[in-house]
Amino acid sequence: MARLNKSWKAESGEVALAAELHRVLEISHRQAKGLIDSGCVKVNGEEARSHGLRLKEGDALMVDWDSARTYQALPSTRRLKEETGFKVLHEDTHLVFVDKPAGLLTVPAEKGFEANLAEALTDHYRRRGFKRFQLYIVHRLDRYTSGVLVFAKTPEALHGLKTLFGAHRLQRVYKAVLVGEIPENSGTLLGRLVERKDLKMAVVQPKKDDKSAKAAVTHYRVLERLPGHTVVEVKLETGRRNQIRVQFADRGFPLLGDQVYGQASELIDRQALHAEVLGFRHPVTDEQITITAPMPKDMENALKVLRNQRRVERAEAGVQGEEGIFKPKITKGRKFERVQRARRYAEGEAPAERPSTRTERPASGGRRSAPEGKGSGPRTPRAQGSAPKRPGGAAASPRGRKPASVGKGRPSSKPSGKTFAPRKPGRGKA
Repeated sequence: MARLNKSWKAESGEVALAAELHRVLEISHRQAKGLIDSGCVKVNGEEARSHGLRLKEGDALMVDWDSARTYQALPSTRRLKEETGFKVLHEDTHLVFVDKPAGLLTVPAEKGFEANLAEALTDHYRRRGFKRFQLYIVHRLDRYTSGVLVFAKTPEALHGLKTLFGAHRLQRVYKAVLVGEIPENSGTLLGRLVERKDLKMAVVQPKKDDKSAKAAVTHYRVLERLPGHTVVEVKLETGRRNQIRVQFADRGFPLLGDQVYGQASELIDRQALHAEVLGFRHPVTDEQITITAPMPKDMENALKVLRNQRRVERAEAGVQGEEGIFKPKITKGRKFERVQRARRYAEGEAPAERPSTRTERPASGGRRSAPEGKGSGPRTPRAQGSAPKRPGGAAASPRGRKPASVGKGRPSSKPSGKTFAPRKPGRGKA
């Protein structure tokens, strides 16, 4: 497909942009509007979004488009890019990663015609000339949660992502602001969630024959302590609906601004939860891919207010320097785990071959215990003369001793595997 690029300057003023494209490029008015809606037209170096933009004499126009594609104008009611504000973070032939803004549904609701990310993304590709574009929904985010989402563009990618999500072979990291000062620096929240009659999720103690309660596992560590609040990094091992919000609220530390499981806040008008990182092995190319979404402005502004409040309190108390400021430490054991994880990926070891340590994980979030006879952390110094030394002064390790494999967290959500059809909205949970 040949890309065409044409630049010129407007000869006269007060001419509509679409009419100028129709005259110079010798295309129909519909195609001219389609080029504008597809983001192919720039006026004075800035992307033009209005068909009726009035040009001034000497304005510089540039059009970059594919001559083999057909560009059609979108109805004004479906110009969802400006309405939704989503951003494509990364895309290839099989996958597309999107930064979903807070307040936007992932998929169409059962009733009503509210803006949603699936329709906005489909329209985005249609503006670019893809006539028969199909989008496959893999997972979702809560309506008022921002961050990274991945969609499949081909059946091969969908099948591979379903396998990855089902086997928990992916990395999902969230940033959250909690109301209250959680005492420990890291931990794991365990429980079973069930949907109540009012459609809210709740942590319950299920009966033996209760199949509606689903297990939920959430790992967290403290990043920053602020007056009356705690900033945490959260890693999911399971992906139940509202999991992070429900489990922290049940623990007594609801998310800041969560109006369903906590209380409204003047600092932010939605729950302070952001899906920051999504990473996994590419389901088709098998390459490692990790996508990060920057923290949105509303959460940054809320943190700025809390940090200023901390500075004022420290100044009033006469505290100087970094005294009393919490800083997370990377222990030798955590570094060792990272090295072992990188080595397993490099060797291509299958997850099924690794020893399972899920039942050994303490509920308080402590470090997993290693199998007897194997060390999961850094080796302790040997007694002098207990091990022979190789030439050059390096001590030889005992034969047959290998570090214990340390299982990694397995956050995921169960993929739906549904194909998105914009004309027939599917069922979706807000």
